[in-house]
Amino acid sequence: MPTVRLRAATEHPPAAQKLFELSRSWFNHDFAEPPAMSRVMAWDGGFGAPHGRAMKRAMAPGEFTRGEKEMVAAAVSGVNACEY
Repeated sequence: MPTVRLRAATEHPPAAQKLFELSRSWFNHDFAEPPAMSRVMAWDGGFGAPHGRAMKRAMAPGEFTRGEKEMVAAAVSGVNACEY
């Protein structure tokens, strides 16, 4: 299975640092390190930025609560053996 080296937040450029701050407010949690998936996606802005926008749209208010959407995401990640 392909892998990616998980870089520390301090290794990312300033633009990514701003994203990590947004991540703290999005999750309403003061992480010691930003979530692993945030760090992976922030490394490649061409992929990470559009993916982040799609996630915000998916998690926007709608028929299901954010908690219900997070539960579905966790279940799908578990089925896919996702480590993030």
